[in-house]
Amino acid sequence: MNAVASPLLHAGSAAICVAWVLLILTAGRGRSSWMLALACIVTSAWALAVALNPEEPLSGAAGVLDILRSATWCAVLLWLSRRMGGAWSNALTWRFAIGAGLLTAVALVALLPGPAILPTLGSPGLLARLGLALLVLLAAENLYRNADDAARWHVILPCIALGSLAAFDVLLHSDAALSRAYSTVLLDARAAIAALAMPLLAIAAMRDRRWRRDPPVSRQAVFHGATLIFAGTFLLGVGAAGEALRHLGADWGRAAQASLLAGAVMVLAVAASSRSMRSRLHRRVVDQFFTARFDYRREWLRCVATLSAHGADAYQRAITAVADPVDSPAGLLLLREPGEDALRWAGSWNLPVTSICLPGDHALTVALRGGEWIATEVPADLGTQLWMAVPLRHHRDGLLGVVLLAPPRAAFTLDSEVFDLLRSIGSEVAMFLAERRAAERLHDQLTIQDYARRFAFVAHDVKTVASQLTMLHANAEHHMDDPEFQADLLMTVGAAAARINTLVARLRQPDAEEEIPRVAPLERLRALVPGIGHPVEVQQQGAEHCILSIAPARFDAAIRHLLDNAVEASPRGVPVRVSLRREHACLTLDISDRGPGMSAEFVRDTLFRPLISGRIGGNGIGAWQARDLLRGAGGEITVISAPGAGTTMRITLPCQPLLERTREAVA
Repeated sequence: MNAVASPLLHAGSAAICVAWVLLILTAGRGRSSWMLALACIVTSAWALAVALNPEEPLSGAAGVLDILRSATWCAVLLWLSRRMGGAWSNALTWRFAIGAGLLTAVALVALLPGPAILPTLGSPGLLARLGLALLVLLAAENLYRNADDAARWHVILPCIALGSLAAFDVLLHSDAALSRAYSTVLLDARAAIAALAMPLLAIAAMRDRRWRRDPPVSRQAVFHGATLIFAGTFLLGVGAAGEALRHLGADWGRAAQASLLAGAVMVLAVAASSRSMRSRLHRRVVDQFFTARFDYRREWLRCVATLSAHGADAYQRAITAVADPVDSPAGLLLLREPGEDALRWAGSWNLPVTSICLPGDHALTVALRGGEWIATEVPADLGTQLWMAVPLRHHRDGLLGVVLLAPPRAAFTLDSEVFDLLRSIGSEVAMFLAERRAAERLHDQLTIQDYARRFAFVAHDVKTVASQLTMLHANAEHHMDDPEFQADLLMTVGAAAARINTLVARLRQPDAEEEIPRVAPLERLRALVPGIGHPVEVQQQGAEHCILSIAPARFDAAIRHLLDNAVEASPRGVPVRVSLRREHACLTLDISDRGPGMSAEFVRDTLFRPLISGRIGGNGIGAWQARDLLRGAGGEITVISAPGAGTTMRITLPCQPLLERTREAVA
């Protein structure tokens, strides 16, 4: 193989390749950068070998490196194909690898000492080199063709660079096979083409910075590992300084060594407890190991945990959720009330209480109204301690509020990734505050609804007391001189006054009338019947030993409503019948009258609906309240009625034998 290459051209190519190797190792990250750097290193070594021995560019050390250069290019392309995945299969990769290995072995064996073989088509070494170059060219073409749109941007430059070099080698060896000699022009051109192709590999390595994956380790592990490394290095330095001091003098050397060690421990303790120091370590060390600036899973879980925590004020939790991602130590919250444009102070975290109120035409309010822009310059009229304004945008209510944050503990670079995270967290905090506001309104409505319900119950009972007093007043005109009537008058008026006071107390404080939930139904009925003012017949079967788990006041109110309705429906002088019987673990109480009865439609649609009554002057509260009170104790009301056949209100309540309740009370 009589050919001579230009030593100056190959030396310059080697120097250029070495420069690109240094740039790749400095700017690139990840294993792809190392593989591309390996291709450049082998290429520079080949160019240097040719420059040192230009008389034999295809034999000796230069020939070996020439073959290894093509094999390395093929290995780099196959590694990129395996990393990218896609349409490449393991079988195809192994076939390329086996073929490249065989051709490399044949080409290297052909370089062994022996009779000179001219570069004809029958030369094994020439065919092996030509086949290896074709294999590299096919690998580059298949890698580019099988890459998807996202990965093609990363592999196109290596494919062009290595594929072009392989294509030129195919031209070189083909020309040698046909002309029976290598062209010196083509040999020198290889060095120039290699120098031109290496920048493409460097650019590909820098592109790989955006393709690299995060290391399979958590940020906490990196943080604690870095902390241990820095602490260990610091202690080693302190130990070395102490050892040097120990050799300076026998009198004070050991004391200085002990003092220095104690001071170092205190410095480490202060640094470990300092949030600012931890923040600087995160920014300068930990974040450099990861593609993304944030661990989004951890940030999301921290936001959820902060907003759902118990004990702390809700507004402080909202500020903390926004402040934690940017490491801000303080902030305040401004909220907009429904129907207003101004933003008013709602809460502070590590900042004093203030009376800030931003009108609707304030520059900051106007800027944040869209909810997408994050202000990094807070107006001076809001205070010099504030650094950033994060809008709280709700999908329904628009700009719900804004969180003003203090400067971070350590220098914090703001970019689009930070703004996107703050916007997402701001939307989550806005939903949290909107749901909290809706829950407060619902609680207020339920409180008013409960008060209205109790007021309706009290109004119905007052109506009953008023009816009794009206009847008493009517009879007083005829029986006022009767001493027995006078005694009954005093007793009835006293009972009415006591009843009204009880009703007023219940309206003012609903839990005031709650008593021990223990009722003997037969005893309570016998106490209620004398005040009805109408004949009532009470019958019982085994109910004298039955105890109900219901407050006495609730039981009396429910039974009184049903008895009043039965009395109003009964003809004058016709008694109302009340029967009690125990059936298994339940007490059945029937209140029956001989009134006109009710239709099934009336029972279904009207009887238990509040504020709807079938009687003139009625308010439709009694039956509804009675069922509500009994259902609260686990009971139920069943209506048995038909037009012209009277009505039976059947009450079913769970009960326990008197002896069992007595044992429980003693225990």
